[in-house]
Amino acid sequence: MNNNFYEIPNDWYNDFNKTFMNSISNSVPNMDNMGNMSTNLADPKNGFLRGNMFNNLYDPYKNYKYRELKPSNKREELLYNILMHNFVLVDLQLYLDVNPNNSNIVNLYNKYLMDKKRLCDEYERMYGPLTMDYMNMGDNTWNYVNGPWPWEVVK
Repeated sequence: MNNNFYEIPNDWYNDFNKTFMNSISNSVPNMDNMGNMSTNLADPKNGFLRGNMFNNLYDPYKNYKYRELKPSNKREELLYNILMHNFVLVDLQLYLDVNPNNSNIVNLYNKYLMDKKRLCDEYERMYGPLTMDYMNMGDNTWNYVNGPWPWEVVK
């Protein structure tokens, strides 16, 4: 008898969930005896470049080598780091959807969220707003339309 919406046989469904949860639980960060976080998580840069923060869930395609992005100025470097932090936050959010009580990941998520906010503030102070909800209007002018915009090439 099938109890799920897609009429997947329960034994297959349960086996899949056990296998998936075991593979996910192997990527959970743990604290070592020195109080440092030991983990199967990739560092943010490598996770961002390959599109997966979890080392044991990353399966590269053949001998594919992802292209490393190299910012050419401070503005591009800040945007790159903001994008990298956005990716890390989304990947950790997906993990926390399945494991909401993992305090190590929650703490890591909060750390990256604070780092991202700091990077966004720095970018907006130096180069102008990134989003329409930019709070630092300064002289009360609508500076959002002043260029160059983040996607415009500046030479």
